Amino acid sequence: MIRYGITIFLSAFLLFQIQPMIAKFILPWFGGTAAVWTTCMMFFQITLLLGYLYAHLVRRIFSPQMVWRVHLVILILACAAVLATHAVPPEFLKPTGGENLTAAVVKLLAITVGLPFLVLSSTGPLVQAWHSASHGGQTYRLYAVSNFGSMLALLTYPFFFERVFSLNVQSLIWSVGFILFATLCCWSGLQTASQSKWLQTQHEPDQSKSDEADRVGVGLLIAWIGLAMAPSVMLIATTNLMSQEVASIPFLWILPLTLYLLSLIICFDRPSLYRRAVFTPLLIASTIVSILILHVSNQISLLPQIIGLAIVCFSCSMSCHGELERLKPAPNHLTLFYLMVSLGGALGGIFVVAIAPRIFNDFCEFHIGLFACLFLTAGVKVIEAYHQPKNNTFSAWLSVVGALVAAGCVLSSLIYFIDFGYEKGLLTFERNEYGLVSVREKNGYRIMVNGRTEHGGQFLEGPEKMQPSSYYVQGSGPSIAIQALRSDPKRERKGLNIGVIGLGTGSLVTWGQPPDKFWFYEINPLAEKLARKYFTYLEESKDQSQVILGDGRIQLERQLKESGSLKFDVLFMDAFTSDSIPAHLLTRESFDLYWKHLKPDGILVAHITNRFVDLRPVIHALAVERGHTPILINHIHGDHQTRWVLMTRNADVIESEIVTSVQSTWPSDMEEIFWTDDFASLAQLVDWSIKLDWNEETPQPPANRNRK
Repeated sequence: MIRYGITIFLSAFLLFQIQPMIAKFILPWFGGTAAVWTTCMMFFQITLLLGYLYAHLVRRIFSPQMVWRVHLVILILACAAVLATHAVPPEFLKPTGGENLTAAVVKLLAITVGLPFLVLSSTGPLVQAWHSASHGGQTYRLYAVSNFGSMLALLTYPFFFERVFSLNVQSLIWSVGFILFATLCCWSGLQTASQSKWLQTQHEPDQSKSDEADRVGVGLLIAWIGLAMAPSVMLIATTNLMSQEVASIPFLWILPLTLYLLSLIICFDRPSLYRRAVFTPLLIASTIVSILILHVSNQISLLPQIIGLAIVCFSCSMSCHGELERLKPAPNHLTLFYLMVSLGGALGGIFVVAIAPRIFNDFCEFHIGLFACLFLTAGVKVIEAYHQPKNNTFSAWLSVVGALVAAGCVLSSLIYFIDFGYEKGLLTFERNEYGLVSVREKNGYRIMVNGRTEHGGQFLEGPEKMQPSSYYVQGSGPSIAIQALRSDPKRERKGLNIGVIGLGTGSLVTWGQPPDKFWFYEINPLAEKLARKYFTYLEESKDQSQVILGDGRIQLERQLKESGSLKFDVLFMDAFTSDSIPAHLLTRESFDLYWKHLKPDGILVAHITNRFVDLRPVIHALAVERGHTPILINHIHGDHQTRWVLMTRNADVIESEIVTSVQSTWPSDMEEIFWTDDFASLAQLVDWSIKLDWNEETPQPPANRNRK
């Protein structure tokens, strides 16, 4: 029993260590968007399904002896793949801009870790089948061991491995662990390597003598798939919401997945801990609370949102997995059961990642997942009460009534988010892999909103139409930087070369004048589409502006390699005000790239206004390290405040009256934090305090609104 348990534990540990590790490797390649992690989850669920399918088929088709030999060959191939790459994505797979994010991530993962992950995925059911054939016993306990290994891997990654080891060292440790796992897996199969047929045990009756009661019907298969699919939808949908709120960081990826795995451990190792009287009311209450959070998320801080979403994710997982455990079959159907469970998980991932963004304009999959969990768990109770009317029928029907009430709240909220006719001034609302983008209009002023963050606005008519607005008004970071350069007496009177990471509406061009040249870098094709369709900045400055699709850092690296430095006078980084922070734009390596593209007297400007993350420690440390003076500007406009940092070696700019009259003082107790591509953590900069703000933000002209 020990050898099987150790093998399954190590395989599960490695399986869930590689997920956040490889996702963190490739996150900078795709702009740091939350969709990278959810796409990774979908890929891993599909690969898990393929691993379970492989285990099920070889168990049914081949003898134990042949299974061991086939698996030995696959293990050797997987070890060769690991030794060749050490699970590090090759540079040639880097996107060039404009690719479909989902397809690009899936291709990269398949080439880099596809075969090793497939082998790890098949280990659980295959080794359990070996154990059942040679020893019998409680094979489902090994499933709990597997989930415990998975959960331990997830918990140790953000709190130990990510903090202590660089990414390259992590990949080396994982590679050594995989070789050790392969050795243990071979050892585990030795017990059955000489068997010409699968032995029957008292726990696995001869299938030829099975009666009808032991057969698995279509209804049971559908129940297994549904009860596995619903919590999978909730897992990825909840992760999506959490990651969109702050950043695509391992901590926020791992929390929902840890709770999901914890529910599997509890339900399959200690099924007595799943009590309907506890978890059904918790599911109903947490559903209502989570719906409320969705509607007031702009008014509450991060921590209450995370707690509320985590509780509903756990209650959904416990309720569905608890009912799934009650419906588990005898060990002779073990691999089929795991295959159906993994199929449900994969279908949930495909629905959330590949289908929902193409059919919904909002995160409606969260509502659908909630409704499915309520419907399935209530349905199981109804069917059970019908077939066993003496078994506590009253409590079953009472829970059904509560589930119907909660389902009504979910459907009402879903209709609210789908039908945008209720919202006056909404011109369009679209979604892709990078999130939700809408255009709204009020009082002759039009704005673009990405998620819940304003990304620029424009007056529709009059002399203000091509004047600076929103967060680019007079006194903001861009105005100070550009005016300081234009007033520099040592500077030649010629046009400015201006780079901008983050397009928004393109309103920064209002600070330009011929023959200034603007280079906009935008990762989201939808942002450019809406900026050109609903705003006129790019059209009116078409001879001065150019939009380059793709991650800003990757495009700058490509341009530096192909044509050398672009010699920017000013380079603006306006990609940190959204709820998802692209941390790869704030590392030592990325800043070195910016300095190479800037003229010696140029200015790097960062817009770091954010609801939840204080980026000042990182910005200050990276500027000072290379001898650039960081200038903090806290710009108050109307009821709100924006925060900018100007970084330069230009003494005339630093000492100019334009700058000195508006600069703010850096906090004296601020700790400097250095990030590198190999070592960075946003969790230490997040504001985890609890705050409430019931002043609803609505689209307003710049006189009343100036915060993203």
